[in-house]
Amino acid sequence: MQVYTKVVATLGPSTDGLADLGQLLELVDGVRINMSHATERELEARVKAVRRFEKDRGKPIAVIADLRGPSVRTGLMEPLRIAAGAKIVFKLADKSDGSFVPIPRREFFDVVERGDEILMLDGKLVLKAIAASGQLVEAEALSSGEITSNKAVVVKGKDFDIPLPVEEDLAALAVLARYKEDIDYVALSLIKNGAEISLMKKIVEEHGLVASVMAKIETKGAVDRIDEITDAADYIVVARGDLALHYGLEYIPKVQRTLIERALAKGKPVAVATQLLDSMQTNPTPTRAEVNDVYAAASLGVDSLWLTNETASGSYPLEAVSWLRKVISVAEVRPLGRPSPANARDKFAEAVADMAADLGADIAVYSMTGTLAKRVAKFRPPVKIFAGVKEASVARKLALIWGVEPLLLPAQTYEEGLEKLMARFPDRTLVATYGLKGGVHTIKINIKD
Repeated sequence: MQVYTKVVATLGPSTDGLADLGQLLELVDGVRINMSHATERELEARVKAVRRFEKDRGKPIAVIADLRGPSVRTGLMEPLRIAAGAKIVFKLADKSDGSFVPIPRREFFDVVERGDEILMLDGKLVLKAIAASGQLVEAEALSSGEITSNKAVVVKGKDFDIPLPVEEDLAALAVLARYKEDIDYVALSLIKNGAEISLMKKIVEEHGLVASVMAKIETKGAVDRIDEITDAADYIVVARGDLALHYGLEYIPKVQRTLIERALAKGKPVAVATQLLDSMQTNPTPTRAEVNDVYAAASLGVDSLWLTNETASGSYPLEAVSWLRKVISVAEVRPLGRPSPANARDKFAEAVADMAADLGADIAVYSMTGTLAKRVAKFRPPVKIFAGVKEASVARKLALIWGVEPLLLPAQTYEEGLEKLMARFPDRTLVATYGLKGGVHTIKINIKD
């Protein structure tokens, strides 16, 4: 069965420990590296492993560098085990001996008020503020958990007014600049509006990176501004784990559906991330509810689904990826909608998609930049899209686009590239074309009865 939605796995200690990382890379289309946790040495080792596999197997794999963003996280501390009902103190500090939780950012103390809920550990640890001052917050634990260094802290229903760019992201981009040819996407965390994306795009470019920019939708403010964020970003990521900290769990399916619908309506690629197969951190098989969740997301026509803790720190990273791909492979895709063509190039792409669907043909596109392949894919034709490209960097970006199978085929002209691409599939019925240019344009149809 046709597989349209792409698979992304987060690399981390668990994947580092695999005897054969290639088994996992064989099953994914992209990998995510969390810059909030990866050391420079870990980043280098993971990027080199992916590119080594790519070179050996000839399979393009996208590398996503996920920036920390303007988040509030715990400082350096000894692990602190919290039981429900216990009192805990947050202090403005860089580090602690474990008797209190250090928070290095003043913005946390600026927004917390008595009665606020403070959420940690993806919402598993809930604390209620019982006293708050300029540099200290006392809270009571409503659930249990263990707090350690560098853990995200959220105040339910509130955003932190932290201006971009943050020092941590600038430091991360300086490191990423050493791998400028190997980083395909930069994911921006806790984005609040379109202006922030435009600013960060400029900063990413100034660091010499040619990466596309993803906007992670993680807060209520971002949801409220989804249209301007979608216009500014190259890719939208529905980060459900963080969204659940700002909305009640019962609202997350509705919010997720709305965000996917808005991205598809504007023709932007969209991903769903976090807690897809959460139980597989400790179990070799998913729950029925998780399988249904993955099936439903893939059926909506999303471009990619991301595994996070399941592969980064879970006990069964390979099994998690296998299950995700298995469920996607049987999903019956009924996208929430398709965009209205914005210009002549969009109309051309839509016509190619519709012609292929009417003929029951696959699509072959030769594209120097990958733009036409992405244009065709946004109209969600129920067929395969083979995209021949000249550069590996273009192939890697296309690896995360719905229904597209990128193929590295160097050529001097569009016509030469299209001939090479069609020659790869002599026995398939194809609607074949190349990037739209001025003057006379060619569409070839290869019909096999």
